[in-house]
Amino acid sequence: MKTIGILFPIKDSDDGGVFKFTKSTDEEIRSDMIALLTLRKGQRVMQSRMFSPIYDYIFEPLDQITENELDKKIKDKIKEFIPQVEVKKIKFTSKGEENLLTIKIIYTIIDFFELEETLTIEIPTQF
Repeated sequence: MKTIGILFPIKDSDDGGVFKFTKSTDEEIRSDMIALLTLRKGQRVMQSRMFSPIYDYIFEPLDQITENELDKKIKDKIKEFIPQVEVKKIKFTSKGEENLLTIKIIYTIIDFFELEETLTIEIPTQF
C-alpha cells in the first residue's frame, strides 16, 4: 500500500523504515491537525504564522468569552493551514485536578464523503 505522509506524533516503523507513515487521507489530515494544534510559536523556522493559538489561552480562565475567542482562533488556523477541513464544533473541557485542557474537535474533510471525524487533544496546563 502506498503511503501519504509521516504519522504524527512520530513513531518508529514496524515495516522496517524509520518512521510510521499514514496510508489514508483521513489519517493524514488527522496527523496534520495534531501537528498544527500542538505547535508552539517559533518552532517552525520561517513560518511565523504556523503555531497553535491554544498555548496563548492555557492560563486564562475557561469562561464563555475565552472559549469563544479560542474557538474562532482555532477555526481560523485550521482554515489557513488545512483548508480541506471544515470544523463543525469545538468543545473545551478543563480537568483542573489533572491539569489538562481537553479539546474535542468535530470536523469533516471537504469533498471526502462528508464523514464526520472527531479529534481529541489534551494539553497540559501546568509545566
